[in-house]
Amino acid sequence: MLQLDSFQDAEEQAAALTGWDQSYLQVSGGRFDGTIKRVQLEGVNLFVEHLDTAVHQTGHLADHVLALGLPIHCEGHSWFCGEPSHPNALHIFSGRSGFEFLTGPDHLMMGIELPAEVTQSLYPEGGATLIRSHAGLIDCDPTLLRPLIRLVETLFEAAQNQPEIFDQGATGRHFVDSLCEKITALNLSGRQCSHPTDQHWHWVQETRQLVEQKIQSDHSIPTIGEICAQLGVSRRTLQSAFHRILDTSPLHYVRTIRLHAVRQALKTADSVTNAATDKGFWHFGHFAHEYHRIFGELPSATHQRYRKS
Repeated sequence: MLQLDSFQDAEEQAAALTGWDQSYLQVSGGRFDGTIKRVQLEGVNLFVEHLDTAVHQTGHLADHVLALGLPIHCEGHSWFCGEPSHPNALHIFSGRSGFEFLTGPDHLMMGIELPAEVTQSLYPEGGATLIRSHAGLIDCDPTLLRPLIRLVETLFEAAQNQPEIFDQGATGRHFVDSLCEKITALNLSGRQCSHPTDQHWHWVQETRQLVEQKIQSDHSIPTIGEICAQLGVSRRTLQSAFHRILDTSPLHYVRTIRLHAVRQALKTADSVTNAATDKGFWHFGHFAHEYHRIFGELPSATHQRYRKS
């Protein structure tokens, strides 16, 4: 009934949520340690995700799924789809534009995935709008949001301590009925998330897209000067944008993307040297130091672990 999985790799945790088509970029240093608890009832998927490092999440969900995020702990520097995240905001992950989420370094969030038939039963007129519009935040009355969170917490406690009560289908149906009641009380029908208008957010978003496209097309990494030329902004402007949104520099962010690319390559590469040089690292002492600072282990340890698996 209750499934609990632990992860020591951000990308492996990202891949664990089926249907999310997402990627996690670890942006704060230290060994990654994350968990996902999952329960499925009557076609409704529920999970609780914990991350102990700041992660830049990007992804898309299928058109027919409405995915809601309920923040349990999202203190600190946290942005969702171009807006500062906060505890009283319902996070709508669905939408054809996809989502981007910069989490804080101690992140705990509940997720609810509702199939189309459940969403349409909740909101016969506005359900399709919620599914098809863009991802973003919807401010909610905390007196309505907290009871929903408590209900899901109760489910996970029961699934862990009394899993036998879910052997009868009636229990699951009645829980989903209660869940739908709490979600209906949020009055989401017809509401849409606002388009992000923050220019700093757009520059960060476009930088990520430029770097990822170059890695996929020819395995090269653009310089900050090349990125600024592509975006039509000065280096100082891009620096200000990154410090405000990600609390880091564009150079550090691009280097982090490169280090993540090496980490993925180490899982199948013949050697650490080949994986590093392929992503533009030539000073191996500096490379090993930077890799250890981000991931909490040397690249040789990563390579050796996957060679054994």
